[in-house]
Amino acid sequence: MAGPTTLQAGQRVPLSVLGVGQTFHVNVRCTLDGADIAAFGLQEGKLTDDRYMVFFNQPHSPEGALELSQQGVDTAFDVNLAALPAAITEIYFTATHDTAAIAQAGALSVSVGDATFDVKPHLKAEKAVMLVRLYRHADGWRLATVAQGFGGGLDALVRHFGGEVEDAGAAPPPPPAAPAVNLRKERQRVLLEKAEREQPQLVSLIKTATVSLEKRGLAEARYRVKLVLDISGSMAREYRSGAVQALAERALALAARLDDDGEVEVYLFGIGAHRSGTLSLDNVTGFVDRLKVRLEGGTHYSPVMKLVREDAAKEGHDLPCLVLFITDGGTSNPATVIRQMTDAAHEPIFWKFMGIEEGRVNFDFLEKLDDLPGRVVDNADFFRVPAPIRIEDAKLFELLLGELDSWQRDAKAAGILRV
Repeated sequence: MAGPTTLQAGQRVPLSVLGVGQTFHVNVRCTLDGADIAAFGLQEGKLTDDRYMVFFNQPHSPEGALELSQQGVDTAFDVNLAALPAAITEIYFTATHDTAAIAQAGALSVSVGDATFDVKPHLKAEKAVMLVRLYRHADGWRLATVAQGFGGGLDALVRHFGGEVEDAGAAPPPPPAAPAVNLRKERQRVLLEKAEREQPQLVSLIKTATVSLEKRGLAEARYRVKLVLDISGSMAREYRSGAVQALAERALALAARLDDDGEVEVYLFGIGAHRSGTLSLDNVTGFVDRLKVRLEGGTHYSPVMKLVREDAAKEGHDLPCLVLFITDGGTSNPATVIRQMTDAAHEPIFWKFMGIEEGRVNFDFLEKLDDLPGRVVDNADFFRVPAPIRIEDAKLFELLLGELDSWQRDAKAAGILRV
């Protein structure tokens, strides 16, 4: 970036672009008396170690990688990413007040390197606000602007991050009730037994997917899974080699853990957009071959995105959607896609774009879409894999689930996600 930069809500940017290295300062300006500014070092969204809550009463983390170096209207934190344990995957900077809405501050902004984010215009009546987030990414640490929060104060924020808050006035717990049947776990047990009987090759995939979900704190998450497949001419080899069938099986393995029905809605896109039925344990063998795909001479994201959004709206908002969007090229209609993605940020849909990279394919647009500013929440992520696709299952599931946990938290805070 050239000169001072103003960041927008929902923007994500590599720290290297902000003119900072491994050691830098984060400055929070807040002109509200009684406001508390804190930093939370989290492991996959959870405060697994209370010593990484850095605030007025605990001014530094154990090794000093996070340190509260200045308090007042301008609160400064010294950050040393090189000294931060590998287990800490993200850092949230927050503002809370016991009684007043944070929006009552005359000024509320965060400065990192050459950039400043004005948080105040994005607030309403929140007493606890997540200001910005630093997080590990494949290409290094990034900063995301958040500006989302809760009506409760510091206690609500700590609970949101999975920490415990002592309640001195709490009544003793009631006696344990008789054990009840967990219908969801029972349904998943039935699905797994069915896979063991009818599709034994999927059992290890389902177990690997389960491990990846648990690592991100998503073991109890529920999503509809939708698979969107590129049918442009350049995808011919991936269909012939069986790579697309293998991707479909991995999508089904995720659905077996995320969706009580264990099914995946499938869409195809090239120039046009096509609904292509439901993938399940009953029909997974040879599913892609039976689609009898006719390759098309273009790549247009917007029509199929519109189709997915329409179907998700019809299905209702009782479950969010995880969209696995597989492509080997950039879209021919970027402006329309940007509008779609910005509008879709208000919907309970998370878009995971996977780019199949061969030769000089240009994924600049998907990189920009990954960091698209102006959205109420960050509702998309992008990663690339080389062609031919030979990535191991565990690594692929980690990539497919990347940032789903942080979107889930932010979408809940924004009122987009209600389950």
